[in-house]
Amino acid sequence: MLLVNVSKKFLTILLLIVYSIVYGEIEVSSNKPIEYIADKGELVVGGDARIEVRNFIIQSDEITFQKEQAMAIATGNVKIDNGKVYIVADRILYDINSDLIHANNSKVKVHDYYFHIEDIDLDTVNEVQTGINTEIFHGPVDRTFVSSVFVKSFEITNEESIKAKGTKFKIGSATILYLPSAEIDLSSHPFYLEQNYGLNHTNGAYLQNNFYFGINKGLKLGGLLDFYAKRGILFGPALKIDSGSEKNQISSEVKFGFIQDGVNEERKGFDIKNKPIPRNRYFLEFAHRQHHDDQIDIIARTTALSDSEVERDFRKAWYDRNQQPESFVEMSYRGQNYIASAFGQFEPNTFYNTTQQIPELRIAYLPTKLLGTKLIHNAHLGAVRLHNRNKDLYGITGISRADIYYGISLPLGYKNFLTIKPIFGTRALIYDRNIDGKTYGKGIVQGGFDIDMKITGQSDYASETFGINGLKHVITPTIQYRVIPSGNGSTRIPKFHGECFSTEIPPIDLDDMRNVDDIQRQNMLRLGIKNSLYTQSGSYIPKQLMRMDVFQDILFARNYDNFRQAYQKKFPDTHLMVGMYPTSWFNFDIHSRVDPTKLHLYELKTTTVIKDANFWELAFSTNYLKLDGANSQKSTEQYGLFFTFNLSSQTSITIESRYNARIHKFSQQRFSLSSTLWNSWLVNVGITTRTHVKREDHIQFDWHLKLLDF
Repeated sequence: MLLVNVSKKFLTILLLIVYSIVYGEIEVSSNKPIEYIADKGELVVGGDARIEVRNFIIQSDEITFQKEQAMAIATGNVKIDNGKVYIVADRILYDINSDLIHANNSKVKVHDYYFHIEDIDLDTVNEVQTGINTEIFHGPVDRTFVSSVFVKSFEITNEESIKAKGTKFKIGSATILYLPSAEIDLSSHPFYLEQNYGLNHTNGAYLQNNFYFGINKGLKLGGLLDFYAKRGILFGPALKIDSGSEKNQISSEVKFGFIQDGVNEERKGFDIKNKPIPRNRYFLEFAHRQHHDDQIDIIARTTALSDSEVERDFRKAWYDRNQQPESFVEMSYRGQNYIASAFGQFEPNTFYNTTQQIPELRIAYLPTKLLGTKLIHNAHLGAVRLHNRNKDLYGITGISRADIYYGISLPLGYKNFLTIKPIFGTRALIYDRNIDGKTYGKGIVQGGFDIDMKITGQSDYASETFGINGLKHVITPTIQYRVIPSGNGSTRIPKFHGECFSTEIPPIDLDDMRNVDDIQRQNMLRLGIKNSLYTQSGSYIPKQLMRMDVFQDILFARNYDNFRQAYQKKFPDTHLMVGMYPTSWFNFDIHSRVDPTKLHLYELKTTTVIKDANFWELAFSTNYLKLDGANSQKSTEQYGLFFTFNLSSQTSITIESRYNARIHKFSQQRFSLSSTLWNSWLVNVGITTRTHVKREDHIQFDWHLKLLDF
């Protein structure tokens, strides 16, 4: 008997040696003795058995090796892990010769996807998987009212997508869409659904649906489907394209909605040109971005509307983001030291007075050394056809314009502290078919200089409370001077691109000015100083603790300001920008404009954020704008408050309030409750009250439901 036991142990050890020689990449381990069954030619490994095949690991209650079939059979609590794919199954068959694994009744995790699979084949070398009768979940598995995809069969040919047949997109047990075949992108959710429920006086009870389904990798088809108790059904198609390689990347989106508005004429009202809004209403939004080989960029966007109020009535969030949308397409090519571009701005909507550029062709020669000297020169050459439907604005509907600029400068520096750069530039503009039908041109020259300095200081100050590990203070004073002896020429040149009101610091250089049809004489000095305080952070990027920038212009030549209907001030408004970011829980930003002679405040925008990332966040904002001259009655003064409190890791409440100091009333208030359900849905329930509104209701209830993407 002892001899028999010794022989079985010897055969077991010998068989393991044979396995290690023939299948040298296989390692077997167990916390119990390994048994050899001589009559079956099997090696049985029990007790937390483990096989390591290259970077593949198989764990099970018991693993049986069949020498003749070169097969390993794992049964009971089987787990397979290769770092990318994780499988849990009742039983698997591992063909050692072909490196093929077949699993029964398994659960598989790939990226953020979870598979419930009846049968699956896994190639351990190429990581190609096939399976039948599979339900696929994006995110943690929970069968209660969550999204899933059921497929009769699938194949994963790479790490990014699944080729599936007999595809059913489901929410819970309900099938939403069936496709004979589809390609599911593993990097995003297989489909997207967003719903808005609400009740207001204008639309009655309503339900809005935005949805997309992944047809193949990079392409999602969907649509809009809304139900309005008082207005009818709004519907239309939608698609998203997001694909490409390292050299070519494309991102596009199209959304179209149409409705036969069933509300009466009085309720529909009028558009911004006081024309009756039609019964058949629609909106079309298109956006495209393409990047090719780090040289070619294409950007396009258009919004076509049946009337100026259609998105305001049926897609309020879209309207708030872009109340007067622009339609344009731009193509640019980057050469070694130049950029060639074509820009077209068009207006599909007849109720907006937009100057169309159809198109503008331009070549910009970037700043480059001139013939190996220290001189730097740059230039641009452009041509454009301008058109506006409203002849009363400029006295003519269209004009052609050529634009040529050439500039030269000489940077003179002292170490890293001081740079002085004299500048000279000239710009020529030629106009064809003016108000009197003739051709006119004008030449504009500029001279001046830029002076830039850089002063730095360092300190070893440290504070654990504020996360400070050393301080670095950077001060950058700058002085810019420009003189343009003469501006406009003939008064018969229409001002399609003229001066417009802006609260920002205007461009000072002739090359950057876009009001080319209304460039005035100029003799000005701009003084500025930038302050930044940094500390070291965990990454290589310094952390900014504070900034303070101040800019002041001095005008030695003053022009008449058509918007304010008064002459410019010798000392225009002082611009002050301050930001404080001492800790992760406190941020403060301010932008103000002050009259330096009278110390009158004309603009004040502030944002203050205080938060505890785990519990609450409080934000307070101010928006004060006072105009002078003939437009002083258009001033605004508003205050905003935003507060959110996390009741739990999944539920929070939010309070938003806006106060209009001009009318001494709260213009809008909103209380909402947000929560996640079944780890798949984001639900937001809210009540909004408004005052002094044009088309919106004073009180509105809404319920927002959105499918989460992990």
